[in-house]
Amino acid sequence: MDHTKMINRLPTIPLLRVLLLSSGTVLLAACATGQGSTPIDTIQSWFSRKDKGVRQPGEKLVSPPDVVWKERNCARLQRPYIDIDLNEILPSRVPAGEEFNHRMVYSMCPLRTGEGVVGDLSRRITFKGNTVFEDISRRFEIKPGKWQLDAFIGIPAEAPAGVYALEVAFSGGSVRFQRSANLVVSRR
Repeated sequence: MDHTKMINRLPTIPLLRVLLLSSGTVLLAACATGQGSTPIDTIQSWFSRKDKGVRQPGEKLVSPPDVVWKERNCARLQRPYIDIDLNEILPSRVPAGEEFNHRMVYSMCPLRTGEGVVGDLSRRITFKGNTVFEDISRRFEIKPGKWQLDAFIGIPAEAPAGVYALEVAFSGGSVRFQRSANLVVSRR
């Protein structure tokens, strides 16, 4: 029997115990903060809140225009071309009185190098078909390249529980798009 292999494995056992204990503690803490959710929902909510915490409001260049031009084969597309790569809400379950993050990522191929498209970008939240919040950014520029937009939106403490829809829309020149995503508001 080769004892060097056995000795080399021994130090990993305490490390595995620490990792298992840490994971178990995180799991129990996540489940303890759940509000009538299943453990899986609670864990997903905990991780999405953690992810939301590192996001910053505003816009950020993800890929420069020349990279997007090659990746999307823009020369063959009808331009200006815009693709919504991501339209996401974190967390997707929000207690009334807290905020959520809306992230939209788009890729844009311009008609001419460096030329953006200016128009109105709106975010609208509806509940049971009624608009409960609307924000319009006039003269918003969709820029060439791949861009990430982050906004944080607060839910009033008195908001009724239920399923809400967040609609994001843009209209400028020949470019128009509309996307939606759902979120669930819960009472504390």
